[in-house]
Amino acid sequence: MKLKEQYSKELQAQVDQITEIAAVMRKAIEIDKQQGCKEQELIFQLEQQNEDLGEILQITGESFLNVRKEVASESTSLSALVTINDLSLRRS
Repeated sequence: MKLKEQYSKELQAQVDQITEIAAVMRKAIEIDKQQGCKEQELIFQLEQQNEDLGEILQITGESFLNVRKEVASESTSLSALVTINDLSLRRS
């Protein structure tokens, strides 16, 4: 009878150990899933920010080109005025 009890205790200890290992593995899987979700969320946020920054960069570039065109246009207009004034002064 004692041999049977000892075997039963050893078997129960192994079952307890396996149960504990299984619980640890389940927790590890849960943590991995949570971490994976966090990483996916972070990737989504970064992609969205990248898209927004791209739009801002495009708008800024377009604005810069418009300003350059305006400055060039004003410069051309001023050159024409200076030339007209020069001619007027030279004639006088």
